Amino acid sequence: MSRFLIVGNSKFPSELITKELIKISDKIIACDGAIERCLQHSIEADYVVGDMDSLEQITIDELLEMNLEVVKLDDQNNNDLSKAINYARDLGAKRIDIIGVEGGSNQHQFASYWSIIDCPIESYIHLQDSIISIINSKSERYSIQVGKNFSVFPVGRCKGVCISGSKWILDNETIFPSSRGLHNIAKEKEIEISCEEGVLLVFRSR
Repeated sequence: MSRFLIVGNSKFPSELITKELIKISDKIIACDGAIERCLQHSIEADYVVGDMDSLEQITIDELLEMNLEVVKLDDQNNNDLSKAINYARDLGAKRIDIIGVEGGSNQHQFASYWSIIDCPIESYIHLQDSIISIINSKSERYSIQVGKNFSVFPVGRCKGVCISGSKWILDNETIFPSSRGLHNIAKEKEIEISCEEGVLLVFRSR
């Protein structure tokens, strides 16, 4: 399985989380100016992807001298994270983990969530306090500590939604975007969330 780590140009989660993700990744992609953060944190990226408008301390020529593969994409219809996700897909990625999207502009952070909603590959955004993923017309089981919070938000109308192993249970319901899914509580060591039609955005507390 080809597992990619994509690094954004915002705050990283803890060193422990970051190091573990680096350890289990086959390839690392830095989004544009995030390569400078990678260098500062001794993260050995394999690719730099983006329009290269966020480089401040280093030039493209200097990156090439480091034997990094620089992929300059000027597509203004997608943000650098989406460009990196698409590039990882083209390289055969089967799973994508993402860090460096926390903090900074709220607009950029919100756009990051949409990047995984549009992604056809199994993808996870790692924040300091939670892990974000999607469920797209399927069922998923998650290991979780009893008493931990998780939230489930529908992206548009979702039909046949079931949630079990938690304080608040859903059984084959149709749900719409709202704050209703905020802060459910795990009652078992494993929760199951399913959706027959639609997309759910899932936040799991660490």
